Amino acid sequence: MVTTPATPTGPIDCACVIHGDSYNWTYVERLYGMLSRHITPGIRLHVYTEADRPVPEHMIRHDLEPWNITRARRAWWYKMQMFNPAHHAGPLLYFDLDTVIVRNIDWIWQQPLQYFWAVRDFKYLWRPTHTGINSSIMWWDTRQYQQVWQSFCTQDLVTVMRKYHGDQDYIGAVIAQNQRRFLDSDSVISWRWQCQDGGYDFRRRRGRIPGTGTQIPESASVLVFHGSPKPDKITDVQVLQHWR
Repeated sequence: MVTTPATPTGPIDCACVIHGDSYNWTYVERLYGMLSRHITPGIRLHVYTEADRPVPEHMIRHDLEPWNITRARRAWWYKMQMFNPAHHAGPLLYFDLDTVIVRNIDWIWQQPLQYFWAVRDFKYLWRPTHTGINSSIMWWDTRQYQQVWQSFCTQDLVTVMRKYHGDQDYIGAVIAQNQRRFLDSDSVISWRWQCQDGGYDFRRRRGRIPGTGTQIPESASVLVFHGSPKPDKITDVQVLQHWR
């Protein structure tokens, strides 16, 4: 008999991964601030990082197993270690460091935990039939989906990285489609393609309202900054008033 995990009633266990020097510690502090402001029950932030990186006492550190991944674009594979319930057994809400939270996100942790929740890969904006996931935000119970970690542990890391573009492609392949759910696509959006200069017109290949900067829809809760530029390189007040 499968027991449906209960929705959390206390502080929400949130997580991030910081490895190497692609992001500085400011990103962790800003994420902690945004999560604290926009999750009503409060949070506990789990930081998955190298064993020699200092982590403040008000955060929960998890030492990443060193895999000798040197290329920055492949460091995202360290996200897989969050699926190991030996680190944390229970519900976990993960955010990439380059996300900006602009409104309350209680609706995310209130999603039923019998499913694995993630962002729909933004390729759907120009390819409506695309059903891949984007792993910038994930909500799941590590006990319910520990098979993801168990399966990954049987793989050769080099082979897996050659076969799959990144962790999100592997996760999407291992978790059955009927177990996956997408977070609301009006609430979690791409800054580059849906906010910058009024959003990107894929047919004309330019912003819909050129020169107007960031336009955040009323429905949006989170902006995802995949690719470049990152939030620390942006001077737009619409971004900076939230990324703090």
